[in-house]
Amino acid sequence: MFADSQKTYRILENLLSNARKYSAPGTRVYIRVLESDGFGVFEVKSISKEPLNISSEELMERFVRGDRSRSEEGNGLGLSIAKELAALQNGSLTISIDGDLFKAEVLLPLGK
Repeated sequence: MFADSQKTYRILENLLSNARKYSAPGTRVYIRVLESDGFGVFEVKSISKEPLNISSEELMERFVRGDRSRSEEGNGLGLSIAKELAALQNGSLTISIDGDLFKAEVLLPLGK
């Protein structure tokens, strides 16, 4: 994979920091790295402290945070920044939410 190491580090740092801050106590955070259709894929799955009553699109907007996350440190920029940094590398960040299950998937193109 040909990626900007600083941008990629920041993406992963934001996702793992969110998992640490917002996962339910005593639950696991699942991390998976794989190759799929010419992309390097980094996936983070966790169980949220509270059900996320917000769409994945809204969650990636600047300054938007989940309702219960307001008691945690942060400014609501992490996912938005991660999405932009992935796009700058011709990749993507997608978020899916199913009740309290949170999944983030980063795709970055592999080099030839």
